[in-house]
Amino acid sequence: MVRSPTPWPPPYADDAGNDTRRIVRGPTQQASVLIIAGLDPSGGAGLLADAHVVSQHGFHVAGTVTALTEQDSVMCSWMHPTDASMVSNQIARLIDDFEIRGVKVGMLANPEMAMAVARSLKRLAEMKVPIVVDPVLRATRGIPLLEGNAKQALAPLLPLATVVTPNLDELAALTADHVAHDVDTMRGQARRLKQYGPRAVLAKGGHLEGDIVDVLVDDEGDTAIRGQRIEGVTPHGTGCALSSEIACRLAFGAPLREAVIGACNRVRLRIAEARAVGRGRPFLGL
Repeated sequence: MVRSPTPWPPPYADDAGNDTRRIVRGPTQQASVLIIAGLDPSGGAGLLADAHVVSQHGFHVAGTVTALTEQDSVMCSWMHPTDASMVSNQIARLIDDFEIRGVKVGMLANPEMAMAVARSLKRLAEMKVPIVVDPVLRATRGIPLLEGNAKQALAPLLPLATVVTPNLDELAALTADHVAHDVDTMRGQARRLKQYGPRAVLAKGGHLEGDIVDVLVDDEGDTAIRGQRIEGVTPHGTGCALSSEIACRLAFGAPLREAVIGACNRVRLRIAEARAVGRGRPFLGL
């Protein structure tokens, strides 16, 4: 069969024959949420779990991998950072090409990666694109996931953040303090962390005794977000899911407090519907 010759210039070329397909902006372009995180091959946490949340909200998933891990549902036993300059270049390409409505930043592995990501996200921050930072420091069962001093490593990123979502251990590390054992101490540390530049801090009190109390500190003051503790083993990836939920809700334009409270409620529902996938901790419900 004789194939018809390709027309010249092709329909996607300009008068000089240059390919213009990459810069076409059609009226049906899908908005994207950008995920910057490590790769958990089990899918229970990290970029794969974040992608699940983002796709459920109807956004296109764009992402870059900051680190590879050897991990399953039982524990994380090895971590290797990817190349920071490659991650920086990937982020720049995605920002140029896609309509980024929100960003979730998770595991960063080392100070070099944190600095590269902060520099790359500065343009989005100036455009008022919401950026949610989950300051992942250590696997719940396993090894440290950020090299060096956490406070110093994440310092360039905090002023760009719409909200930072530390657990009690992360909150203590970022404020150079002891781990809080009560809500008042947690609230004080969250207020101190907000002074480092983020618009808001959501301090997660899941490791405190009794019912769940998270504390949101923002420009309006602080508010406690309470919930009933769900019996059983805490599922893998709750912190990743929460920060991704917040990022998606902010990407839709929800007010900060509404986005955070809605995300907390959604993750609690997923905890209640946790399912066994491997031999270790359960994964969040779908």
